[in-house]
Amino acid sequence: MDKLDQRIREALEDEERQILENIGQEQSLARQALGLFKGRTGWLNGSLLFGHVVFTIAGVYAAWRFFGITDVLMALRWGLSAAALLLAAVMTRIALVRAIQTNRVLRAVKDLEMRVAILTAKC
Repeated sequence: MDKLDQRIREALEDEERQILENIGQEQSLARQALGLFKGRTGWLNGSLLFGHVVFTIAGVYAAWRFFGITDVLMALRWGLSAAALLLAAVMTRIALVRAIQTNRVLRAVKDLEMRVAILTAKC
């Protein structure tokens, strides 16, 4: 804990300190993932997750077919399909992780706004 956090805690009353401690706790990964489906972009994140699942299943199936084929042309078709589908799955996963990070930043900004509002109310 740095000196600024310590000064803020000393300036707050017990009730305000308890509110900030409840807000300031980091959410678990599961709770952050469930938070993706709330708000204005919830439907978009839901469709990204659906696309991720589809791309992953299709990519794994194509890779499985690729490793079982002896014909070069068919192996090339299944291999390229597997690579493209698995890359699409990775890209959708990256988009979902970025959405989680955006929600974390917004939560930190709201926490900061709350702290500032409480401190300015005391002055």
